[in-house]
Amino acid sequence: MDMNRNKKIHINKNTQFAILGLGKFGRSLVKTLYDNDFNVLCCDIEEHIVQEMAPYSTSAYQADSSDKETLEQLGIGDFDVVVIAFSNNFEASAITATILKEMGVPYIMAKANGFRQKQILESIGVDRVVLPEEEMGERIAYSFITNDLMAHIHRSGKYDIIEMKPYPEWIGKSLQDLRLRQTEGINIIAIIREEEVLAMIDGETELHAEDNLIVLKPRT
Repeated sequence: MDMNRNKKIHINKNTQFAILGLGKFGRSLVKTLYDNDFNVLCCDIEEHIVQEMAPYSTSAYQADSSDKETLEQLGIGDFDVVVIAFSNNFEASAITATILKEMGVPYIMAKANGFRQKQILESIGVDRVVLPEEEMGERIAYSFITNDLMAHIHRSGKYDIIEMKPYPEWIGKSLQDLRLRQTEGINIIAIIREEEVLAMIDGETELHAEDNLIVLKPRT
């Protein structure tokens, strides 16, 4: 994910998301955010897709979400994060991004198909542009969720998934040497390093001071 120019956003339990466009990418975003107890509005022009996604969202609407009047009727300007996830209509994405900027949406993300589209959307003022061939909707959703203002991102009956910094005595040591499962009762399931998610980790992975650890911890 290219975050070099992107505005940061801090997520809390009251953050409201709107996902415009329900292709594979948009659906993955909606489901992951909704499963983690966030308020998610979704919208698509295809009625059958909207009906399919209704159980996995807070509210679902069938409408042309590139239309300014429609966006105003949906109250999109009141949402904290709006994601433009149209499948193949770049013109509609650019128009929608312009409207959302005019409406004062605090944080806009948009999907692009290629670097040139990415540049254009960034020039409009989109806060974050993603390339779906490089990033999956689920990963994007978790990148919203895992930030320093929200430690608990997902709960099960027996475990919590939390985000934490490595303890000073862990830095520079490998997971194999640390044996955190045995010594601390935790499992590191991913590492966020330099704003990239490292999901493929093994015993030789060493921890850095700037790492954010996504940890599975038994509930006490």
